[in-house]
Amino acid sequence: MAGQAWQSTRDTLARILGRGSEEREQRALARLDETAAEVVRAFEADGSDGADEAAVLARVAGQWETRLQDFLDEHPEARGELEALVSQARAALPEERATRVTQTISRNTIKGDAIVIGSAGRDITIGRKP
Repeated sequence: MAGQAWQSTRDTLARILGRGSEEREQRALARLDETAAEVVRAFEADGSDGADEAAVLARVAGQWETRLQDFLDEHPEARGELEALVSQARAALPEERATRVTQTISRNTIKGDAIVIGSAGRDITIGRKP
């Protein structure tokens, strides 16, 4: 994780999350470094059968997905910057080392008595239509 691609991605993501605040940028850098260290520890652990690594990757991916979604909820104008960063990071990795994760985020508007449940491929609305 200490390669050039990681450093560039880390620094750019921290700058985006900082939104001009040095304090927020430093917090983002610290959090990214903690995450990187956790992933490295999982992969360097003796006797691992691969399940530990997968569990750590799934957990930290979920944490960052939530953080980034919360960030985009507060700063929707940053979506383009984040998308550009993802493209840049993907291009920097050799194909054999690249991990592809796609997350589609949809916005639902709920009015009245309805429950919206996300499912694989589609949304299901239960109750009265808005």
